[in-house]
Amino acid sequence: MAISKDKLKLIKNNHLEQTEMLLHKLLKKADMSQVEFAKKVKKDASTINRWIKNSRAISWDNAEKIANVLNIHPTEVYQPKQDIILRYRCTWDCILEEIPKENQHQIRIPYEYYHEDIRAVLMDCPGTSSDGEIWLFDMPKNKLFAKDAIGKICYLKASQSFKKKIGNKAGGCQPVVALLNPKGNGKFDILHNYTREPVNDLCQDLVPTDFEIASPVKVKYDPSLLQNINK
Repeated sequence: MAISKDKLKLIKNNHLEQTEMLLHKLLKKADMSQVEFAKKVKKDASTINRWIKNSRAISWDNAEKIANVLNIHPTEVYQPKQDIILRYRCTWDCILEEIPKENQHQIRIPYEYYHEDIRAVLMDCPGTSSDGEIWLFDMPKNKLFAKDAIGKICYLKASQSFKKKIGNKAGGCQPVVALLNPKGNGKFDILHNYTREPVNDLCQDLVPTDFEIASPVKVKYDPSLLQNINK
């Protein structure tokens, strides 16, 4: 399918505007003029102007120099950093709960994993190696049992049909972060991350339709280390 010149021009102009705005915002945030910036990165003013206008590509080597001057990560030269509000935590019993609003705060998401449907969970498990880590999960728009979830630690949420099936026990069906363990007969147990015992009595002999969401952990990281890298 051919793309018209008008559409190509529109795409190009949008890209230029976004890039120009990004570098301009970085300098504005640092309260630094183009002249001062040029001196610090040891480039002539015309080069800086071309960078800002996006008429000259910025190499990775130059991005590192820019990052050192502006006290940012080199990736932020090409793409804005991504922060989200941390709203959820997982306790030692694997139960997912909402963090009180007064304790919710912004955290940095690694740029290569960020998208609008990412969910961040704080592992609040003192005495374990994962305590204080952030675990990221994809939240599918079409709530699905992901095939790659089998045999992995996942974000798990019960389906409405399962809640209806268990009746007055449905109050115990909070989302969990736990191991989705296959039994070899088409059924699954949800096992505790550390004890490898069923999380509770409702977490045994489950079938795929019992899950609204089964999404494996995408990445684990220490947020304090990421903040240090991105200062």
